Amino acid sequence: MTTDVARPTAPGMITRGGGALFKRSGEIAGIFVLLVLLLIVYAVYDPSLFSGASIVILSAQFLPLIIAAMAQAVVMLTGGIDLSIGAVLSLVMSIFAVLATPLGVVPAMLVAMLAGIAVGLINGMLVALARLPSIIVTLAASFLWSGVTLAILPKPGGEVPYGLVRAYNRGWNGIAIGFAVLLVVLVAWKLVARSRFGLSVYALGGNEHGAFASGIPVRRVRIAAYGLSGALVGIAGIALTLQTGTGDANLGTPYTLNSIAAAILGGVSFLGGVGHMRGVVMGALVVAVLPILLLFIGVSPFYQLVVQGGILIVAFASKFLIMRRKQVV
Repeated sequence: MTTDVARPTAPGMITRGGGALFKRSGEIAGIFVLLVLLLIVYAVYDPSLFSGASIVILSAQFLPLIIAAMAQAVVMLTGGIDLSIGAVLSLVMSIFAVLATPLGVVPAMLVAMLAGIAVGLINGMLVALARLPSIIVTLAASFLWSGVTLAILPKPGGEVPYGLVRAYNRGWNGIAIGFAVLLVVLVAWKLVARSRFGLSVYALGGNEHGAFASGIPVRRVRIAAYGLSGALVGIAGIALTLQTGTGDANLGTPYTLNSIAAAILGGVSFLGGVGHMRGVVMGALVVAVLPILLLFIGVSPFYQLVVQGGILIVAFASKFLIMRRKQVV
């Protein structure tokens, strides 16, 4: 007598009849259409949008938000949410900017990355071991690490070698560094998502009790997921430092809400277990492009946030209405 055993399915894997593939494609179709429309309007105001020079500059400008949104998505896939991403990003940024000259660029990057990973692991341990809600843990962490960052860098400062800043923002030997880094991160995530750990993250977010019953070490997986998120925040913080050429304890603050908006627009569920990074990248691009378009159109800075928030609300509402309709059907 044989018994069928449930086997985890990698994100994006085609299941019987290809139904899952079409379902996953439909989940991000809306954000893809919205992004294309925004880019078309962008190209009307800036015909050089798709030129090599524009790709170099825009990839450098958008990379911090894209990576921060991916970091948020990793936590959301476990069923949590991270309100400390902006504070940790500022912390990483300040550490890198302060240490780049005395220690050298590479050691400073390593220390900054380790700081991001350490904070992520601490958050993960508090959530997994102390059984505290992620929203409470990360909210408290945002205040804690904001204070630490201000102690390290009370006002904007630090110094990153000009040649490195120029290479990041203007390209290096014709290579768009921001775009190259994004490709490497996406390939790395693809490998992670298809690994045992990646499947465990999705399983944990989808049904924690079921994942535990299946033998998945849910606490270790959750802690590791937060650590991975911290590593991504480290990359985002370093990228933002290279973009600006200096450190700033307050510059990371907007990335918390923007990363959440990008992840939700990209199809990541608040309940966990659902979402794909390609959708998150598109969501981050929408969040990044929208303010620029409002500036091109001539919307007053006093009303830009109002218009931007209204558009995002409509996008969120449409997404949830479609999801509810699918559940009813």
